[in-house]
Amino acid sequence: MIAMQIRFNQVTFSYHAGTKDKEVALKNVDLTIDTARILGICGATGSGKSTLIRHLNGILKPTTGQVCIDGENLHQSKVTLRRARQRIGMTFQFPERQLFGRTVWEELAYTLEQHRISAEEIERRILTATQMLCFDIARLRDRSPFALSRGEQRKLGIAIMLTLQPDLIVLDEPTAGMDRRNAMYLLDLLHSLHQEQQIGLILVSHELDLFMHYVDDLLVLRQGQIAFHGPVQQAICAPERLEQSGLALPPLQRTLALLQQKFPQLRADVRSVDDAVAEIVKNCAVRD
Repeated sequence: MIAMQIRFNQVTFSYHAGTKDKEVALKNVDLTIDTARILGICGATGSGKSTLIRHLNGILKPTTGQVCIDGENLHQSKVTLRRARQRIGMTFQFPERQLFGRTVWEELAYTLEQHRISAEEIERRILTATQMLCFDIARLRDRSPFALSRGEQRKLGIAIMLTLQPDLIVLDEPTAGMDRRNAMYLLDLLHSLHQEQQIGLILVSHELDLFMHYVDDLLVLRQGQIAFHGPVQQAICAPERLEQSGLALPPLQRTLALLQQKFPQLRADVRSVDDAVAEIVKNCAVRD
């Protein structure tokens, strides 16, 4: 992965701009994203999450302001826009609903064939992408995509994106409709992709509890504006900002915050259950 810097310069976006039905979805968003760090984007329904990420690869164009990648205006020319779309892969909620191939292999190969990539290179990319996601392509290659489990379909949708070899992948509600065990398994795989393959990762969700453990930075949107942007530990230590945005601290962090009232030395910004247990044992033991 080649790390990139994505910059939103005072971006405002309105649906139906210039009409009586104008709806402002983003308001003066000023933001820098470092793709070397995993970013989580959250907010209540209608906060602007999906609108914002659709600006990352030019699906939407700012009504005012600019989106720049490594200092280059995304909409400067067709060349800059094409270059951005080659570097940034994106899947939207329920990517399995976009499947249409007769077999899993055909589904994986279709986009690459449109780019006139050789059969040998297509096979290499498919095998690499499916291996990254622990997707058993040898067993599933001739199966209908619609016969797969929901988890397999979700991984297939992500694998299709990975065959294009992006530097950054953006996933809108990647765990939607999945039970917690499979959701955590998918997030573990995505985290490994970032760690081992150096692929940038942006996760969008309204379920703060699910991805709190996986992200480095958190971006909270409220009514199209930035309510918080910074390291996830800072968000944990400022729960009022989350509450004002219609979000709540996950149960683990709420429990630690309550314990901290009695044991001030306790850190409430830990993110995993194992770390929380260690922190409680260390600081909350009853002493004679």
